[in-house]
Amino acid sequence: MDKTLFIASFPDLSGFDFSKTDIKVTSIDNSDYYFNRNNSNYIHSYINSLKGLIGNSDIIFVPANDNIVSALSDEGIKCVVLYPNLSCKERFLEDLAKCGFEEEYVSMIRDSWDFIISRLDKRNYDYKFVMADDDNVLDVLRLLLSKRDKLGIGGNDVSLLISDELVNNLFSYCILSEDEIIDGNPRIQSTFCEGIKYDYFFSTKRIGDKKDNIKFVIDSIMSIEDGVSVSNMGVNKNGIVWTNSMDTLEKIMVLGISSGDLLLPFPRSFDNSLKGSVPFVIKSDSLGKNLV
Repeated sequence: MDKTLFIASFPDLSGFDFSKTDIKVTSIDNSDYYFNRNNSNYIHSYINSLKGLIGNSDIIFVPANDNIVSALSDEGIKCVVLYPNLSCKERFLEDLAKCGFEEEYVSMIRDSWDFIISRLDKRNYDYKFVMADDDNVLDVLRLLLSKRDKLGIGGNDVSLLISDELVNNLFSYCILSEDEIIDGNPRIQSTFCEGIKYDYFFSTKRIGDKKDNIKFVIDSIMSIEDGVSVSNMGVNKNGIVWTNSMDTLEKIMVLGISSGDLLLPFPRSFDNSLKGSVPFVIKSDSLGKNLV
């Protein structure tokens, strides 16, 4: 095994059946440590038990608990916090039931879903991935495993996942397909965005589905809070050049504008003063701060 990946998941993915997959997973029930009242430092004991499993599995699942994630970090162990977006509730509850989870557990997840996911959304973890409605759990796990060697490059989650492939997949999912346009007019609710080379129509619903993922990419870009030329968005906050493709950068621009996460603070005529005559963009929730 090249490297064991720690994943703090909600709901608990360790109960899914991975026996017929190429992924070897393991976990330790932390309740034995938590409910042992004679153990004043149960998290320390729990983390030590987890460390003994390193190298024997591809993935070690742990609860999406801030204390556990923080304790792993203190031990130099990077942990990805993995959970679905708020809209995935019914799909995940159905999957849990199909996989044989106890009704009591499924009911607990149902009752706590909004509260827990809202809390996870607000936390600034080092490594985080939010699954969208159409994300397959196995595909997401394989993606995370393919990137595990990048864990530890820096303290920003997007150094783990941002890539041309991620951006292209987001773009392909959100853009209107040919059968969704008739005589140049969208058949479904759409969002129009003027790009650099082309103009685009996106599915408004699908942009909403992927809003967390789009924000995830945008948050990775160096100096995006201060504003950058689109041509300079290929450098992440760790100072690493992650793409040289102008096509990829245009896709980020139009996805970000369409989702409301990026703004064009200047008229498009201002583009001519920039390198390559490309737009200047800024993270939308930073614009007001920079004007103060």
